[in-house]
Amino acid sequence: MPRSSLTVFLAAMFVLPFVGAAPGLQAQTTPPEVAQGMGAGVPQIILNDAALARLKKLRQRDPAIARDHDVLIAAARSYLDEPTIAEEFHTTYKDDSAALHGMSEKAVERLTAIGMVWRLTGEDRYAARGRDELLGLAQLNSWYPAHFLGLSRIALAVALGYSWLGDALTEQEHQVIRAALVNYALKPGMAIYDKDQHYFDTGWTRPQDWVPPIAVPATLPDGTATSDITWPVASFNWNIVCNTGLIVAALAVSEAEPKLAAQVIERAQISLRNGLALFAPDGAWPEGPMYGALSARDTAILVTALESVLGHDFDLSEAAGLPGFGDYLLHMTGPTGLLFNYGDSDTVTDPVALSWLAHRFGRPDYDWHGSDAPESSHPAFNLLWRYGTGISPQVREPKALWFGGRGLVALRSAWNDSDATFVGFKAGPLQSHHNNLDAGTFVFDAKGVRWAIDLGLGNYQLPGYFTSNRFDYYRTATIGQNTLTFESANQQVTSRAFIEDFSQIPGFTFAIADLSDAFSAAPGAIRRGVALINDRAVLIQDELTSAIVEQVAWTMHTNAEVSLDGAQAVLKQGGKEMTALILSPADARFELRSANPCDTDYNAECDAQNPNTGIQRLMVSVEAQQSPRRIAVLILSDPAQANLYVPRVARLDDWRLAATLTNPAPRGGD
Repeated sequence: MPRSSLTVFLAAMFVLPFVGAAPGLQAQTTPPEVAQGMGAGVPQIILNDAALARLKKLRQRDPAIARDHDVLIAAARSYLDEPTIAEEFHTTYKDDSAALHGMSEKAVERLTAIGMVWRLTGEDRYAARGRDELLGLAQLNSWYPAHFLGLSRIALAVALGYSWLGDALTEQEHQVIRAALVNYALKPGMAIYDKDQHYFDTGWTRPQDWVPPIAVPATLPDGTATSDITWPVASFNWNIVCNTGLIVAALAVSEAEPKLAAQVIERAQISLRNGLALFAPDGAWPEGPMYGALSARDTAILVTALESVLGHDFDLSEAAGLPGFGDYLLHMTGPTGLLFNYGDSDTVTDPVALSWLAHRFGRPDYDWHGSDAPESSHPAFNLLWRYGTGISPQVREPKALWFGGRGLVALRSAWNDSDATFVGFKAGPLQSHHNNLDAGTFVFDAKGVRWAIDLGLGNYQLPGYFTSNRFDYYRTATIGQNTLTFESANQQVTSRAFIEDFSQIPGFTFAIADLSDAFSAAPGAIRRGVALINDRAVLIQDELTSAIVEQVAWTMHTNAEVSLDGAQAVLKQGGKEMTALILSPADARFELRSANPCDTDYNAECDAQNPNTGIQRLMVSVEAQQSPRRIAVLILSDPAQANLYVPRVARLDDWRLAATLTNPAPRGGD
């Protein structure tokens, strides 16, 4: 990028009049005009000469990085014989706009891999293929702003591909690609910033307040889809993803369109404060670890992109909680490699952001790339953000962590053992995008198997799934969680269950949550404790005061084959076996019920809901009664050893004291 044009662009960034700041934020306003474009150059975004030189040195001395370099080459080579994204869109999907949005992440993966391999090898075949991909996308009729999330990913793919392959393009090709970035991404983006600000300024309902039972309109007064207009002022993953695509697109055309680029970046960096706020206070992400990982990944992209061109990131990387996201993602991953997938999260995600976080915040334990490390679907970013192999998880501490801001706890027996015992436990608050009514839910791994599962994301196409009908469906309702239910009723959407105690005592690591608010009960009326005992057994214990008189059901969803014998349940899966024992009440018995929504009260659109094939509900029902009730379930490998773990059931209030007096387990009266 010529120095003169860069100077003009930087000047524009600091003198541009600000219009439409996000709520609660003010900006300096000065009116001078800025210079027009000066040529067809494109800046080196992220993948600059210094990054290439560093990777070359690392590849020579680090076998893990050399291996991942080969993975990148193989990925780029595999694309050479496939149809381009645009060809596939035309022929296979018949120009269906929804299909393009579904292919948008594939476009990012493909163009970054091809572009980086061309920069590394100089082979003409990669330049030619990258050119075809870029021109194919640039010559579409539209990138379909009706679904801006997909548009932003296409913009990111084209902008990075354009930057990384720019030296292989003719001036005419530069013009075609720049025009697409301007007309298909930046101008629609500016229109949304303007429209969104207008609706906020005129008092229209804030998206943060859109939690059922408040009705959410499908469209705005002018017909614009609600979900595609509110991301600039909303606090969820779309905010980061959409703003990232626009920032990188703006940087890519900043030589030719400095004024427009400056306007977009100014609006985006202000808007981003809303999305980045979700990392506070400790890195835990309310939408679940899958959405957290993609939000952290795009945060890494936008920060490294801004710094590579402007030399600063507007202090976006100083967002509260961001350094702790690596701890959150690692602790939310069980020894099975599966995430604690609460909300609409899946059980797997791309961990590529960990490499950036490791170097940025001095945490090499985030960046362990041993032979068993999960592979990234973005091999280019995986290499770009690497500075070494990291530190083996064998030295990572602690083994348990409490994320107080989101009411989450993770307990495990070891980091370096795939057969380790692990419990993920969630309290609240419940109000967030992609949330389920799941206060008290848990997942449980042992012997390399996940025994207690979270059902994860449902069918996003169900009517009102993200608005007024969200909790009419089994996977989002309380009945579909591993928690308590009262007559199958839902928890309260706006409630805030919380962790009230957490302790790591040798042989007894535990957390206790007050779930009362989730059930509209008085504080202390409904509490749940989860304990990892001697690294081998897990105790789930609930206590209800005499004020709670309804029938209550304890539920755990499982993929295991289950056989029942009164107060004992034997679970078998993958050639492994675990036993669940009811320790209290004395007369309680296990039962199995269907997890198929059509067999429950949450059967709205049940043919379109996931049938949860192969999943059973292991349950304990306790009848309505006046006396205080305690439900205690112990899960362990060998039922003959139950007395070694919990000789007698102690009250939750006595857990801490009893555990310190008697090791390995708490004692007390029932």
